[in-house]
Amino acid sequence: MSEYVSSEGLFMGVTPGGSFYAVQDDADEFGRQFLRRLLSADETPSFNLEIAQDLSGLNDQTETMEFVHLLQDAGFIYGQAEKEAAPAGSLESMLPDILQRLSGDGRAVLAEGQGLYLGSSGFPHEAAEELAALSASLSAIYRRHKDVLKGNLGYRQRAWGLIDAAGNSEIGFWPLYIGKDRFTLIVGGMPQLNQPAFTQLIWALERRYGSTSSLQLN
Repeated sequence: MSEYVSSEGLFMGVTPGGSFYAVQDDADEFGRQFLRRLLSADETPSFNLEIAQDLSGLNDQTETMEFVHLLQDAGFIYGQAEKEAAPAGSLESMLPDILQRLSGDGRAVLAEGQGLYLGSSGFPHEAAEELAALSASLSAIYRRHKDVLKGNLGYRQRAWGLIDAAGNSEIGFWPLYIGKDRFTLIVGGMPQLNQPAFTQLIWALERRYGSTSSLQLN
């Protein structure tokens, strides 16, 4: 069990759940800007009040500590004993390995908003192209019907999926909002998003496409 990041000698890390929350929507909601700024840093920062205030935009010390503890209680951040560096190398070179780990059977694609794929694992080139194009069509459908889905029906998730008769996912489409761009993570088989590889993916995307500049936090 992780300790509160305010404990002495710990570094602030973002959990896979926190990474997903940060990019599942482009609306300005509780803690999202904090997480995005943290995921634009060169490395996980050691905790101190000054950094926490910079990330949160708060000036009051008590409010800042309460804010940080709320994020950890929500499972979005955690304290880690060792410093962790941001993913190194080009996005294109790291994507196949990361994407492979996000699927139970090693099949995944990352597509950009116009329907072109940036990287894939386990899918032939032609299939990756078609899935990326399909992701753009699904995004357009969501935009046309979001008032009903999100407003009237109260569905906050924007992901789409094909499921079998038992409700198991055969392939799923998860939108990822990074800065002003929208990407889609396409996963064949059972998704494996609750692991460090997902945080690595979002960290790499935030540093390349995020609206906040890379932070130097000490």
